Amino acid sequence: MNTDTRIDVLWDDNPVDITAEANFIWSIANKLRGSYMPDKYGDVIIPMTIIRRFECALEKTKAAVVEMYKKNSAYPAKAFYRMTGYQFYNTSEFSLQELCNDADHIAANFEEYINGFSANVQEILRELSMVDQIRKMNTDGCLYSVVKAFSELDVSIETFDSIKMGYIFENLIGRFYQNVDAGQFYTGRDIIKLLVSVLTAEGCDDIFEAGKVVTICEQRCLGLIQYWGRCA
Repeated sequence: MNTDTRIDVLWDDNPVDITAEANFIWSIANKLRGSYMPDKYGDVIIPMTIIRRFECALEKTKAAVVEMYKKNSAYPAKAFYRMTGYQFYNTSEFSLQELCNDADHIAANFEEYINGFSANVQEILRELSMVDQIRKMNTDGCLYSVVKAFSELDVSIETFDSIKMGYIFENLIGRFYQNVDAGQFYTGRDIIKLLVSVLTAEGCDDIFEAGKVVTICEQRCLGLIQYWGRCA
């Protein structure tokens, strides 16, 4: 019998109740009715949750970053990383709350706010077509209400550590990104745990070797990697 305890962490999966938080974020999707079909709500809710999470994480250092950027717009990204304590930053004076103070120009200001993020965050938001979503919501008249709702959402690091925030995202992705007609389904945690168990089964001790690269051929591989990355 394999008595190796190195993989016990994979099963230290105490229930984390994020129902209230996920339901609140889910409720914001109601503001998209008439503009988006329900299966497209996630195109807005997921990136907006990401933006708000970044914003909350940067709140304490935001003023110092903005001040430094005004003094030297060529200030190195790595130096900003040291200021924020994260691998991202934002040099814009805007915040979601501040955007709501100028409703007439909220779309243009929101785009400027996004452009203030570090390049790595901008790349994520481009992949999520966030600018297109901003323009669509502005045209359809729901941008202000969505931004206002997210500006009041507390997803700070102090309130939600990375594990709890991960559960919130997992819940939202499960709700928004299941498309039965297209054969797309969210990978359940029980399936992910089973795959991790298979990967770390007896006789597979070599995967723990330093620098070991393991290739997985599995149709739901993304879910496995996300779970493995959080637990490893």
